[in-house]
Amino acid sequence: MSNIPMPSEAQLEILDLLWQQQPATVQDLHGRLGSRRQVSYNTVLTQLQRMTKAGLVLRNTELRTHTYTAAAKREQIERKLFDRLADTAFGGSTINLALRALGTETPTPAELDELQEWINRQKK
Repeated sequence: MSNIPMPSEAQLEILDLLWQQQPATVQDLHGRLGSRRQVSYNTVLTQLQRMTKAGLVLRNTELRTHTYTAAAKREQIERKLFDRLADTAFGGSTINLALRALGTETPTPAELDELQEWINRQKK
């Protein structure tokens, strides 16, 4: 996982779309991004080219229209982002980060159950 580069905000947005539905063409991604914010087709293409070079996405060139898939699983990138945030903003303390995250909104009963299950697993 350590060889996966840290994606930029724009790249993370593209990865999120790919994790939801892949493979995808540049046109697919441009249309889906366009519903969120104004972005040009060439910008999406350039980002995908950079992401391919960096190893964040894989490009399938077997068909006339190239398709893209995420090279890493969502959980891998989330972990990398989580670790970076813990290191830079919380002095490396994942507990402080988790407590801050938990304090920002009221968890649902299901989320509390899931958290309790996780705590119980950690105690074993």
